[in-house]
Amino acid sequence: MLYRQVKRQLINDIQSGFAAPGAALPNEKDLAQRFQVSVGTVRRAVDELVAEHVLLRQQGRGTFVGKLDRERFMFQFFKIAPRDGPSEFPEVRLHKFSKSRANQLEAQALGLHGNQSVFRIENVLHLQGKPVIHDKIAISEAMFPGLNQAALTARTTTIYGHYQSAFGVTIVEADERVRSEAVLTDSAQLLNLDEGTPVLRIDRVAHTFDRKPAEFRISIVDTQSFDYVSRMREMT
Repeated sequence: MLYRQVKRQLINDIQSGFAAPGAALPNEKDLAQRFQVSVGTVRRAVDELVAEHVLLRQQGRGTFVGKLDRERFMFQFFKIAPRDGPSEFPEVRLHKFSKSRANQLEAQALGLHGNQSVFRIENVLHLQGKPVIHDKIAISEAMFPGLNQAALTARTTTIYGHYQSAFGVTIVEADERVRSEAVLTDSAQLLNLDEGTPVLRIDRVAHTFDRKPAEFRISIVDTQSFDYVSRMREMT
């Protein structure tokens, strides 16, 4: 359909950096002239991108390319909240950073072939002053060339914001599988738990446009005082 072609062109603008994160989109009339389509066709394409959190409408100001800032990260991707009290942004502490050949699980999740390398990032996330989440992240070196520990540690935004601003990789959605298991030694030590304590394991594959996998993450969560909270939206 014609609006899908417009949507694809807008996505190309974002991927290429022509439309930068936080930048205002031209008005619908100008976009219609550029793409030689009706304003209604442009509006339908923009509506879908707004619904997918790629674009953001601000009343009285216009439509902007979405930024993966803290507010959006908390709304769309961070699902761990205290059982009592409001949600809070976690304090993230880097535990390990390394690079090596992808293992079978990482290669399958990221769609890698051959002897491709991945960066491995381990973070410990603190909530209410306590270590609650041990994240093990794998991302393709080919997608994030030049990533280094210093830049990762010095970033002033979320890790998804860093992917977007430094590498032009915009995470738009994620698939998660959740199960309970006994905590292993490495996570037990980092989360101050006895080995074998029940924890929540979340396997997440985060996707950029066209469902291209960009990140594979295993999160080990201490749920003694924290819950996994899924936010549902009304389907129309």
